[in-house]
Amino acid sequence: MTLRLKTTALLAAAFAIGTTLSAAAQTVAIGSNPQGSAAYATAAAIAKVVSENSDMRMRVVPQGGPVVTIPLVATGEMEFSVANSMPVFFAQKGGAMFKDNPQPGAKMVAALYNLNVGFFVKADSDIRTLQDLKGKRVSTEFTKQQVLHTIQKAILSTAGMTLDDVEGVPVPDGNRGVEDFVAGTVDAGLFSVGSGAVLQADASVGGIRFIPIPNDDAALAAILSIAPGSYIEEIAPAEGRAGITEPIGVFAGPFLILAGDNTPEDMVYEVTKMIHGNAEALKAAAPQFAQFDPATMAPDLKIEMHPGAVRFYREIGLLP
Repeated sequence: MTLRLKTTALLAAAFAIGTTLSAAAQTVAIGSNPQGSAAYATAAAIAKVVSENSDMRMRVVPQGGPVVTIPLVATGEMEFSVANSMPVFFAQKGGAMFKDNPQPGAKMVAALYNLNVGFFVKADSDIRTLQDLKGKRVSTEFTKQQVLHTIQKAILSTAGMTLDDVEGVPVPDGNRGVEDFVAGTVDAGLFSVGSGAVLQADASVGGIRFIPIPNDDAALAAILSIAPGSYIEEIAPAEGRAGITEPIGVFAGPFLILAGDNTPEDMVYEVTKMIHGNAEALKAAAPQFAQFDPATMAPDLKIEMHPGAVRFYREIGLLP
């Protein structure tokens, strides 16, 4: 081989190695709840959009929920995650499930949509109000998904109830609770509207029906006393909303994408920009994004934002 050919070969090899290293450096993780959850579908949609519109290769890492993923993001073990606003608020402030383990390094990137949660029963059940749940078998504890445990307490409080009023059946997470509901070991399940697990339950038992939450000032005060930053939203029947047979009140909390202090500012800027500019692709990728509005990505939730996201929002006028 001539010197020129050897040099060319070496340069080609170096370029290939450099390209491989560059690609590896652009692989990023986004944490979520287990498959079948609204969180997983949300993270998968974002990963798809980011991977198809940039040099980054974003992969979804399903975990037990925000109590697990928020610390991983805060410490830099994962670049991004998704979570309801409530645990993020508590993580930054050191409250509730993060009372003994505050995570100020987790920062908000964007609000995506409202996560709606409620109790559901079989369509032909005689359980029609929260009060009707008294003495009934209900999934409880959610040891690997403590956020759902807090939401459950908040919802029951709107009817002047506590977990002592139901026959609790401990489960590790929401998916397991839905499985128990399908198996008939509980009378009512608790999970997010439109999640894959709930859609499967609806098909498996011949139809489900969500139980309405009272939508008044007293109920809202009860919700806020347990789940700050949340509220009661009235939602109507729509495609992908199994169990919503008429307009009813459900628990609502802004669902966020997060990044850690160690996630590079430029990376967060680019991801924020891609989410903002690809609303239709996100809606096509997951039903959870049906109501996604890029103009509402930067609300004041009293949660600190990542500098990369702030830079983008200031450029487009969403933040001063």
